Amino acid sequence: MNEPQAGRLVGIEIFYFMDRWSDDQAAHFHLARQCGYDAVEISLMPHNIEDVSGFRGEAEEHGLSIACSTGLSEATDISHPDPVVRRAGVEYLKRCLDTAAALESPILGGVTYAPWFVFPDDDLEPYRHRSAESLQEVAKAADAVGVDLCVELLNRFESHMINTVDQANSFLDEIGHPSVKIELDTFHMNMEETDLAAAIRDAGGRLGHFQCAASNRAMPGKGHIDWNAIAMALDDINYSGWLVVETFPNPSVETGRSTHAWRPLVSDPIGEAAEAAAFLRDRLGGA
Repeated sequence: MNEPQAGRLVGIEIFYFMDRWSDDQAAHFHLARQCGYDAVEISLMPHNIEDVSGFRGEAEEHGLSIACSTGLSEATDISHPDPVVRRAGVEYLKRCLDTAAALESPILGGVTYAPWFVFPDDDLEPYRHRSAESLQEVAKAADAVGVDLCVELLNRFESHMINTVDQANSFLDEIGHPSVKIELDTFHMNMEETDLAAAIRDAGGRLGHFQCAASNRAMPGKGHIDWNAIAMALDDINYSGWLVVETFPNPSVETGRSTHAWRPLVSDPIGEAAEAAAFLRDRLGGA
């Protein structure tokens, strides 16, 4: 086995602390620092895509690095049969890449290949091919600004497009550009992969971003995922990217309800977030 990769940046998806998707993400950065994180993952949306100074100012005040993610709507679906819709999606992703570069984010992650929770009724393969073709153009823009575009693998209940590393590797083969990487999340992997550690090794050098949650989407370390095996696999592929806690734990607010958290996933949001940061540093070689 290779020597462990120390110093992976430990972050948290900022929506962990938030009630609504449209709320001011930067206003919650101080909570990430309070809990001991060195980085935050934010989501770029049409209403905040130009707010570079707002994000940067709060990040600098609290000594945080930023990673950017985004998602596509039905109006910006790069897998859509209508070329006008696909073009809108390509241009939107290019704008997000420009913002990510301005914020010094190493990646633009998220569901960057199709809308979240949208399932076409007809043959699915043409959607994958159209998405890959669209991302060939987006990949060139990513390369130009020095940001890796990541495709996040989701479980079957959230996306039809890419559920496993095997599918992701085929998808990236079709795109054929090194600026497109794989984004893994242990919550989704727990449902779709036969062996999580083997899947990480299959992703290999294509792994560009790694999100961490328990098998039931509680905080990492609370479920039945074998984190020792995860750590060994990340070390074996020399992964040096981010480790990001992602869960939406509150069933009483929009962010939790829309991600189907029907029961509270944490009892002490601040305390458990701090515990998760320490857990990732201890178990997965975080900085």
